[in-house]
Amino acid sequence: MVGVVSRTALFRSLRRLHRLRLQDPVEEEVRGWSWDRPPLRPRAYLGLWVSEVAYRYCPTRRDVYLRRMGVRGEPGEAMVNGSQVHAVFAAACEDVRRELLLGRPGWEAYEAIAVRAVERLAGLGVNVESKPWLLDLYKRLILTWCAEEWAGLFVEYRVDGWCLGLSRNLRADGLAEGGVVVEVKYGRPHRFHRLALAGYAMALEAEMEVPFDYGVLIYVSESGGRARLSWEPVYISTSLRREFVEARDELIDMLLSGREPPRASSCPSSCPYRGECA
Repeated sequence: MVGVVSRTALFRSLRRLHRLRLQDPVEEEVRGWSWDRPPLRPRAYLGLWVSEVAYRYCPTRRDVYLRRMGVRGEPGEAMVNGSQVHAVFAAACEDVRRELLLGRPGWEAYEAIAVRAVERLAGLGVNVESKPWLLDLYKRLILTWCAEEWAGLFVEYRVDGWCLGLSRNLRADGLAEGGVVVEVKYGRPHRFHRLALAGYAMALEAEMEVPFDYGVLIYVSESGGRARLSWEPVYISTSLRREFVEARDELIDMLLSGREPPRASSCPSSCPYRGECA
């Protein structure tokens, strides 16, 4: 789905997932609160990041091995842009929430935020002259959320994933009311992005003891100096959860073996460890 990331549009896009949930309910053994028994109980507790488990940019997982061995990668343009997109998204959420909690009406909140937009992004390390699309992204987000007077999206939401063999300091990109997990990505969609939603959902269930069935993947790209936004609603099904658990177990086995994974036959240009595999 393409357009503004408004509360109304996001939640309406979840409507078609209700039937999927009725037809294919999540099995109890892959609910996060079942962390103390198979298949969720991990073989080892290595404090894995959800991204290490879910993302398959490197098909052999050599990137995870090198990171765990202390090798420092060289972030490319795509990684820098992705980091700045996350920072802008978080800043927009925080700024709108602050102004609304001060009691300002939506239009007044927008004016108060927009007048400081360039300065705000400069504080995040964003040069709006070279990357005007990030300023466009920030202003579109604050305009949409101020118009709705929506402050119900919590960004960089911290969750302890240790009981699932994950990090104690996981941070979901966003958490919306109703238990909707939000992930923000820069660039084109990949199917494995859905696995990250499953990982965060199970970690949240383990910590809070309530179900998290839905997620939203928000994609940001740049075109002609403007930000392009789209999103995909995702039902966090039993099969998606099992796929994440299998990927976690495979990664644990690889790291415990101590064997260095082979170089990939085709290394993505965005990989920060590309120089290590040349």
